[in-house]
Amino acid sequence: MSRRPLLAAIAAALAGGAVCAVGALADPQAVLRGWLASFAFWIGLPLGAMMLLFAHDLTGGRWGVAAVPPLRVMVVLLPLMLLLLVPVLLLLPELYPWARAAEAAPLKNRFYLNAPFFYGRAALYAVVWLGLALAALRGSGRGRNPLAAPGLILLGLTVTFASFDWFMSIEPDWGSSIYGMMIVGGQLLGALALATLAAMLVGRTDAGQRRDLGSLLTAAVLLWFYLSFMQFLIVWQENLPHEITWYVARLSGGWGWVAALGALAQGALPFAALIWWPVKRSRAGLAAVSLLLLAAHLMECWWLILPGLDGGFTWFAPAATLAMGGACTAVLLWRLDAGRLPSGRNGHAPRTAGLPASGVRHG
Repeated sequence: MSRRPLLAAIAAALAGGAVCAVGALADPQAVLRGWLASFAFWIGLPLGAMMLLFAHDLTGGRWGVAAVPPLRVMVVLLPLMLLLLVPVLLLLPELYPWARAAEAAPLKNRFYLNAPFFYGRAALYAVVWLGLALAALRGSGRGRNPLAAPGLILLGLTVTFASFDWFMSIEPDWGSSIYGMMIVGGQLLGALALATLAAMLVGRTDAGQRRDLGSLLTAAVLLWFYLSFMQFLIVWQENLPHEITWYVARLSGGWGWVAALGALAQGALPFAALIWWPVKRSRAGLAAVSLLLLAAHLMECWWLILPGLDGGFTWFAPAATLAMGGACTAVLLWRLDAGRLPSGRNGHAPRTAGLPASGVRHG
């Protein structure tokens, strides 16, 4: 395999990392803002991939022939993704008001939002996710996985609470019961979009597999849009001052345009494209829709986090995204070159035998 892609990925990681390192000397809080917002995007890919692998183990489907291999690759990168949280853990007071004594004093949820408990929960999430990742990699493509159903439940619970801890708590006096589900919906959509993009670019897919992947993307777009809109609708109807401030910050100034663009790029435009049959049947069409969804999901992660922090957006967010993406791509290419990427049992494709034309096994 050519070394050029690996060298390009390493160069991207070093360039983004160098920008963040230099910026940390002058304004560490600005760098951490961009780092956390970019981390929200990257950590969602292996977590969403695990959910999709467990879902495929439970239901089967011909879409797995094309999607399971890239989903497994995303799960392999989970340990590296978790390491990206270390800078945030080391500098909690730079990001979280509840980690600063003066600002934490009037909070009513200090029993939950405090550094020791926060670290303990983060360690628990990491242990659970790494264990589930091992189960997903060993089980996918080998028939029924007995850990698939409990794994999905554990993932749903831990990802929900992790989203409360790492992302929602940047504004500790605000809360939403839908927030965790909204994050899960975005992670599923992002992982499925990346798997579809990889399958279209490097895999061989037939018309049925492309149609199934297009239908799954349509469902994921609708799920994400429903959860996002429901949170907005509930807050808008209640019209309570302590709740609407979250949206005021994210609809003011340039962030309002980002919200509108995100609704189009992650909702209306992909949906309109995917209900058109020629797009579902086209490798180029599905690849273009998937690329649009990934870009919109990254923008959504920035929109969720950066307006809630003093200072908002800086160019350290793209730099951090480049550093993380370059590092993950470099590790992936290195493992691919060394032949260390996981495959199904005996290197075979995931199971699809005996499935009906719809691609879903009947009970």
